[in-house]
Amino acid sequence: MSRAPTVVACANECVCKKTHSSDTASVTKNKINYKRIVGQRIKGLRQEAELSQEILSERCGIYRTYLSRIESGSANPTLLVLVALADSLGVQPAELLSND
Repeated sequence: MSRAPTVVACANECVCKKTHSSDTASVTKNKINYKRIVGQRIKGLRQEAELSQEILSERCGIYRTYLSRIESGSANPTLLVLVALADSLGVQPAELLSND
């Protein structure tokens, strides 16, 4: 039996989209802004390493403006970008999700 799609808020705080309630609803229910958490963690690690946004973005092969948007929590980086950032910062990708 097919489930009827429901309208839920996107985990990326964008427009609503039709999806199955179990797909993204569990991410949006807890109201945690993961993009902001990841961005703050990247910014903190970058500053600890005494790297400018320009240097880190060059190491990762991304635009400095994109890195700025990631750090501010307004961009939603891909998994490959997160891995490149983690590698350039000398940490495991999972550490970027840490809110410590």
